[in-house]
Amino acid sequence: MIARLAERFPFMRVVFFDESNKMIDFMQSEDLGDVAVIALDHDLDLIAGAHGDWIDPGTGLDVAKWLAQRDEPICPVVVHTTNSPAGGKMMRVLKKSRWTAQRVIPCDDLRWIDEEWFRTVRNAIVAFAPRRQSTISAQAERPRER
Repeated sequence: MIARLAERFPFMRVVFFDESNKMIDFMQSEDLGDVAVIALDHDLDLIAGAHGDWIDPGTGLDVAKWLAQRDEPICPVVVHTTNSPAGGKMMRVLKKSRWTAQRVIPCDDLRWIDEEWFRTVRNAIVAFAPRRQSTISAQAERPRER
């Protein structure tokens, strides 16, 4: 996924997280005004700890719930998971809070990334761009406080 995005959108910064809390921390500390799309998987892989233990990385639902608490959606979200019940819940949480969200179901080894996921991501970015532009224009037209 990272390679495909870097290849097709070389002018965009691609950021990847293997833990939901790290992604949420990033989003809380960064200006998200230039985020073009958020891609979420529900089932994140356990992370090997330093002492043979396993670290629970959280889930994509954790991130979806955090996004749902924001005042306004900032970009489209693409949910990609084979976990049907969790994927459905993520979609409901996002759509209920007015996020533009689409779902891709992984299949056929990694072929789905090129055939379904990337096309969905690209189309989501293009479809959301006019909405973002109108928001930017409206903000620019507001009188500044002194």
